[in-house]
Amino acid sequence: MSGNSWKIHKFGGSSLADAQCFERVGDILGAMSNARIGVVVSAMGGMTNELLYLSSLAEQNDRDYLSALADVGTRYAETAKTLVSPDLLVCLLDQWARDSEDIQDILRAIAQVKSAPRRSRDIVAGYGEIWSARLLAAHLQQKLGNDRAGRWIDAREVITVRQGDLGATVLWDVSRKKMALALTEDFQGIAVFTGFIAVDDGGLQTTLGRNGSDYSAAIFSALVDANELDIWTDVDGVMSADPRRVPDAQVIHSLSFDEAMELAYFGAKVIHPQTLGPAVDNDISVVIRNTFQPDHPGSRIGAVTSDAQQIKGITAVGNMALVNIEGSGMIGVPGTADRLFAALRDAGVSVTLISQASSEHSICIAVPSELAERAATVIAATFEEELSGGQIQGVDVSDGQSIIAVVGDGMAGTPGVARAGINIRAIAQGSSERNISVVVDSDDVTRALRAVHSGFYLSAKTISVGLIGVGVVGSAFLDQVRDQIERLRSEFNLDIRIRAIARSRKMLLGERFRRLA
Repeated sequence: MSGNSWKIHKFGGSSLADAQCFERVGDILGAMSNARIGVVVSAMGGMTNELLYLSSLAEQNDRDYLSALADVGTRYAETAKTLVSPDLLVCLLDQWARDSEDIQDILRAIAQVKSAPRRSRDIVAGYGEIWSARLLAAHLQQKLGNDRAGRWIDAREVITVRQGDLGATVLWDVSRKKMALALTEDFQGIAVFTGFIAVDDGGLQTTLGRNGSDYSAAIFSALVDANELDIWTDVDGVMSADPRRVPDAQVIHSLSFDEAMELAYFGAKVIHPQTLGPAVDNDISVVIRNTFQPDHPGSRIGAVTSDAQQIKGITAVGNMALVNIEGSGMIGVPGTADRLFAALRDAGVSVTLISQASSEHSICIAVPSELAERAATVIAATFEEELSGGQIQGVDVSDGQSIIAVVGDGMAGTPGVARAGINIRAIAQGSSERNISVVVDSDDVTRALRAVHSGFYLSAKTISVGLIGVGVVGSAFLDQVRDQIERLRSEFNLDIRIRAIARSRKMLLGERFRRLA
């Protein structure tokens, strides 16, 4: 990595929750030796929700929005007092006061018509990133000196997008020209960029949507030709499964872009699929890192992966429903699927998974639970004639479902990876064989995740042992297990757990999942 090349770091709301968090971020950046560092920031943790709440209060003509805005200012001022000197503090609070007047003007207009247009909400919500960028830049200036830090860039002066049905599309040529004006080619030091906000092609403020700061970071990485983007959050990296459901989940040290996008689409919250677009197009490595454990290497996402493991991760999407349409009259009839999905598209129903029998006798789709009845009604109306004539037997809805996705580039061409001993309602696999998705009852999803995680050797194979008799032989056995337990785990992926020890008159039962160590 060239010492003069750009490296971009993005810090989210959890990394900027309070003064202590800002100081931690300052320490992380201060320890870096790169000559050119870009820092993209989110609003302070919870700040965006607080700002959106202001718009909601104003929409109800509730004058409490004034006191709520004052509370926001108090939080910001108290944080800033800890981080910057009095002269810098005066400047920051003067800027905040001017912003507050602008926000009040917008809120009064909302209250007048009792409606909050999207653009008004966007303007109010976007101030959180502006305040974070100003405060971090001032803190870095005080900590590292004017020669190294203190510059912040308003993304509204750089990123230009066109809003469409699929969200914001970056106008790259326009944005690159603006970037060249915002920072000269010979810039050295740390520049702080606001995330989340941008302007549209008419010059009006807009946002990149929730999780938009990650997307902003990827855009800025492309605009400055960075060779790496580090996204700092409150976890060690992308996990092989949700650790709240799978206690043995591990950090995935290396993923391909395709693997990361599959995991993100199916519920992995650490990274948003849209974020990876500019990184993929410009071959920029993305590293997920933990602000609270900066020495941890995290998860590296790139065009290729150094990890040869077949399966990288398992994730789940809940609150789904299955809608099944079947009938002998569908067999061999062209255009059935086209009619089905056209009707769902027109009704605004997003389909997450499709499973179709090779005989074409049935088509099963998974949709969000809240859209299930709408989907069933639309399908019934579209195939009314076939339902009346008996060619289609019915349209059935099964609620309370979850999708489990098993992801890994190494699955391609490998037989047998779909067998994990799970009772499934539907299954789908893309032609790339990178993803196998199955639908299970939501009541079984945690048990299914653990079974799949263990079945694909992402966690150690657990062997539960009950010992009857703890004399000479029994004691020697326990000593052997204690001495060899780490070797068995590291070399053979076996996790020996002593569940019970019994004598003739007494039995000890171990805590659930307690390891002998």
